[in-house]
Amino acid sequence: MNQRDSHLETKATRAVAQRLREVGLLLLDCDTVGHLNSRPRPGTDWLADLFCLSRIFRGALREAAGKWKQLSELPGLELFPGCWVFPMPRVRRRRRVGYAVAVILTDAFLDCEQLSAMCQSVRMDFELTRRRLAELPPAGEADVQRLAVMTSYALADHVQLASNDEAMESVGQQLADSYEEISLLYSITQSMTVVQQPRRFVTIVCEELLGTLPYGWVAALLADDRDRLKKLAGLFTVSGEPNLPVDALRPLVQDLLSLAQPETPLVLGPAINDEHARFADLGKSVLAHPISRDDRVIGLLVAGEKQGPDRDVSSVDMKLLGATATHMAIFLENAALYDDLNAMFLGTLDALTASIDAKDQYTSGHSRRVAHLTQELAKAIGLPDHTISRMQITGLIHDVGKIGVPETVLCKPGKLTEEEFDSMRKHPEIGYRILKDIPQLKDILPGVLYHHERWDGAGYPHGLSGQRIPMVARLIALADSFDAMSSTRTYRAAMTRSEVLAEISQCAGTQFDPDLAPVFVTLDFSGYDRLVREHRALQDDAARPREDAA
Repeated sequence: MNQRDSHLETKATRAVAQRLREVGLLLLDCDTVGHLNSRPRPGTDWLADLFCLSRIFRGALREAAGKWKQLSELPGLELFPGCWVFPMPRVRRRRRVGYAVAVILTDAFLDCEQLSAMCQSVRMDFELTRRRLAELPPAGEADVQRLAVMTSYALADHVQLASNDEAMESVGQQLADSYEEISLLYSITQSMTVVQQPRRFVTIVCEELLGTLPYGWVAALLADDRDRLKKLAGLFTVSGEPNLPVDALRPLVQDLLSLAQPETPLVLGPAINDEHARFADLGKSVLAHPISRDDRVIGLLVAGEKQGPDRDVSSVDMKLLGATATHMAIFLENAALYDDLNAMFLGTLDALTASIDAKDQYTSGHSRRVAHLTQELAKAIGLPDHTISRMQITGLIHDVGKIGVPETVLCKPGKLTEEEFDSMRKHPEIGYRILKDIPQLKDILPGVLYHHERWDGAGYPHGLSGQRIPMVARLIALADSFDAMSSTRTYRAAMTRSEVLAEISQCAGTQFDPDLAPVFVTLDFSGYDRLVREHRALQDDAARPREDAA
């Protein structure tokens, strides 16, 4: 019998003892020499006091244990007239270590001289005790053996039930732990698809861990590795309530990161381990797990100040934090790849639009400025981050169709003829046809095709009006018109800022969305002005060599 089985047998003995006592029987626990291992607190049970406190009974029990020690088959013994004891051995590693002893009384015990001596020994009134024994009632002589067998079966059944209960409890805990792990990893895996918002993903990971693990706070620190982590390098995120302010917490977590080895968790107990004393402010129990890729530590997940009655770091804690670190490493690698691809994609689009803008020196930088204003307006009306990013890209390539418009039309000084204007008005549809077969740009197409539609339906190419015009096209229409009015053309000078904003306000409800126009005129245009200055500087640099040559 191992330690667990011994615990289960003790637990079962107590349960059976309580049941037997209810029907007038006593179940005691003793070692191999007959010494009682435990007994009810004196004064709580008169029958237990009568036997457990009596030297006469305890001596007789030790004599019986001496006899049982020599036997393989253990008989019941009548210690006194009408007082029978039946041993049920406890065995550990094939060695007998004690007995559960059933005490069964018959009518003969009520009249034996030992009862009187036992009462005197424990200072109990003999007549009162005798009446209580008679009320139990005692067993008949013919029932003693049957009661002993029933007690033995009851004890064995309770041991088995206790074992089953503990096994079920263990399985239930394992299932609960598995559910927590599956639920945590499912939530994290679902969030891994949104590589456009990697900072949000790191925050979600910390929040999910805090909700799953019994710790006061959870933090993630990413290494200052720009080659691998791009814009996330050095990111520090905390969820929960650490003992320190974030600024003071970061250096300690940075120290932990410097100690971390790939795939090796760190378990700290500053309160009991002097080597961890410098990390005492992290909490009494701290668990950290490195985020590793290709045998290189790129970050650290830390859970500090464990809560609840058990403050020690458990294997379940380590398993959950380790599995999360693995998923997080995969996400960070994917996010870096996405960042590279996105930078390449935006660079290609930027080069394309720059080549289009370069066809006309008067519209140089137009697409970038429209993209900036579209982004700012999208932010101002509270659109989601991903949508804002896509609308910025739409603003960048909204005029891609001008690649199909003759330069004689694009660069013509003075106003266009009706025929030339018809040619110019084709650029939204040309842009649409250029981009329509690129799946990644499907959500951008409405902005390219409809950015010259008007709220009153007088625009082109399809004469859409009101809410039928896609939101992205309505945003670009404002940004595009603002930049056009703010820029000098061959046929007119640029309007002043106040004149441009007044014109936009006046055209709200005719040319522009009446809800968007009032928001647009309140934007901060400092970023736009910076882009204008940058483009002018580039133009000046490009013109200077020609002036020197002249």
